[in-house]
Amino acid sequence: MDWSPTEMQGLIAETARPILAANPAGWSELANAELLGLESMLDITALLVQVGRTGGRVPALETLVLGAPARSLRELPSDVVLTGALVEEGRRDPRDAATRSEGGRLFGKKVAVSALDRAALVVVPARDGLWVVDPRDAVVEPARATNGDVFGTLVLDGTPALQVGDREAIAPYLNRVHVGVCALHLGLAQKALELTATYVGQREQFGRKIGTFQAVAQRIADGAIDLAGMDATLIQAAWRLDAGLPADREVLIARATAAEGSHRIVAAAQHLHGGFGFDRDYELHRYFLTSKTWEFLLGGSNSLLDSLGDLLAEQVR
Repeated sequence: MDWSPTEMQGLIAETARPILAANPAGWSELANAELLGLESMLDITALLVQVGRTGGRVPALETLVLGAPARSLRELPSDVVLTGALVEEGRRDPRDAATRSEGGRLFGKKVAVSALDRAALVVVPARDGLWVVDPRDAVVEPARATNGDVFGTLVLDGTPALQVGDREAIAPYLNRVHVGVCALHLGLAQKALELTATYVGQREQFGRKIGTFQAVAQRIADGAIDLAGMDATLIQAAWRLDAGLPADREVLIARATAAEGSHRIVAAAQHLHGGFGFDRDYELHRYFLTSKTWEFLLGGSNSLLDSLGDLLAEQVR
């Protein structure tokens, strides 16, 4: 495989970067720039990294990945917001969903649904496959994530639904979700580490810049190593998905690497900033809390490593 970004990926990043820098919540601006119709995972990840670098304030992950199967139903406006309802209380794996269908209607309850307040359609994994519902036909209970974003609970009690995939479609859908989360994590971690490197290069203690202290420099260096691992495993997983190659192992490796790497980086960023890192007038807190919001979607690193171990064990039998 060729590890260098494609011309298209470079163009996506160059187009999205100034838009999001000027307005981190610039959803309509991204639509006007024709960045919300991407289909290739490598192209989508190029955009999501830039979204992560501005704190993840637009529902790009939700629309381009979690809610993407809904686009097969009909032509939708370029700026429409979509999402996916993956999580049920007490169940981490959507392939083990309690949500059921009966006569074209869904029964169940999904929690921690991001962008639910803005979504026109919601993709819902159920026992027999992937379905799409209009949230206006369900009961929506609003809530907030730790980073302040609006999430919600979706109560399905005979909600009309259209099926967009059978049970076999759930696994490849989840692979794309995992890779999308990896890309968002990479952007969040990149920016958190850059903010920290700048801060320790300016902050003085005991008459010296704290970035010259060995322990501080080591934590920055460890973060750079984590970023390299996150980037490499993300590209490998996204490339295999686009190429139609088996990717279950690579996706789990990328997701576990992103979960652990982003955790170490945002924690180090907070520690090295000291109390200043928790100041709501300073942007770092947003990167820490948004990273934590997505870290545990479909299970944290321990759960992901368990799944990877099970997969590897099956492959050697």
